[in-house]
Amino acid sequence: MGLRKYLLTFCFVSDFLFSAAQSTDKDLDKALTKIYKEADFPGFALSVIKEDSVLFSKAYGFADIAKRIPYSLETIQPIGSVSKTIIALALMKSIELGYFRLETNINELLPFNISNPYFPNDIITVKHLATHTSSLVDNQSVYYNVVYQAEKKPTIELGSFLKDYYTKEGKYYSPDNFDSTKAGSNYSYSNIGSALMAYIIEVKAKMLFPDFTEKYIFQPLSMTNTSWFYDENYANNYATLYQINKPESPLEERMVNADKSLLTYSCVTYPDGSLKTSVNDLTFFLKAMMKGYFSNDCAIITKSSYKTLFEKQFTDSDMPKNMDEKEPNRAIFWGYSRKGAIRHTGSDPGVFSFISFDPVSRIGRVMTLNASLEGGDNLKSVEYFKKIIAALDRFEETVK
Repeated sequence: MGLRKYLLTFCFVSDFLFSAAQSTDKDLDKALTKIYKEADFPGFALSVIKEDSVLFSKAYGFADIAKRIPYSLETIQPIGSVSKTIIALALMKSIELGYFRLETNINELLPFNISNPYFPNDIITVKHLATHTSSLVDNQSVYYNVVYQAEKKPTIELGSFLKDYYTKEGKYYSPDNFDSTKAGSNYSYSNIGSALMAYIIEVKAKMLFPDFTEKYIFQPLSMTNTSWFYDENYANNYATLYQINKPESPLEERMVNADKSLLTYSCVTYPDGSLKTSVNDLTFFLKAMMKGYFSNDCAIITKSSYKTLFEKQFTDSDMPKNMDEKEPNRAIFWGYSRKGAIRHTGSDPGVFSFISFDPVSRIGRVMTLNASLEGGDNLKSVEYFKKIIAALDRFEETVK
């Protein structure tokens, strides 16, 4: 084949592939636009990346329905439990800084002592907190009646609340705050236990957890629209949150307005689910996490620390009881899906989000939605979310 003919053929093939890629982008956009128009979602944004390239990134609907403010890739909203992936990275950074090890007894790190009344001599480690096997559980009455506050910033300090929750002299103490199993033997997802891990970092770093994450995570990754608390400087960028399904709890009922928007709220245990960020910033974060997993191009922590962060923490011989069937193994705060994806989802009143990446295809996803999929009569919401996932799956099949 002559050089000119080769170049013409190459250009033709390249143009064809580029057109095909454009077509798949358009097909995905068309599918998501249709889903938005048929579903009851106020607004959402998502991004699909492969290694360091953004394959697709777009927003749909409204950040504020009444004011007709479009939802955008820069729209800021809480992301629920996806926040715990920040705790995970901060934990590994703390290990590198020499504050503790995964095997360290948490009572060697805290200014107060925590003892499971069912097993008073049991040792609870950092790893137990990071894998939800600590025997420290969420007392739902305290969690929903004390932790959630109709305030822009919590009125109770994290450390004070945790001391009151876990020590016998505390106003929120109860045996119901503990599991009746030994640490490491039973999986029980704990928001308050996750916040305890962030507080331990705060104690050892001798700086507030928001300051630690700003210094070691948000600034290095250029996550300029990310913070733990409401910031008046970004008031115009915040999404209004909505309760699109029937409220099922007193918490939701007291937060919802007549137009289904929610009161602004905060959480005392803010590290477990109150991070406020945008899809653009989450994309920066996911890119860094995937680089750390797949290559030596590491940000924040070393390659060996990324390996520990994402490796499966359990084997068949030491698997805790009651593991989530949808996530049969755990990394450090991240979960492994049945198909092998590494992921985390987030849900709160007026909030849904997810972050994930596939170790085989090397494709990652992030999504934020200013409504919760939970609540009564939520079949429609769940069904249309499944359609979003199906559309993403079809798109990714064309770019693997």
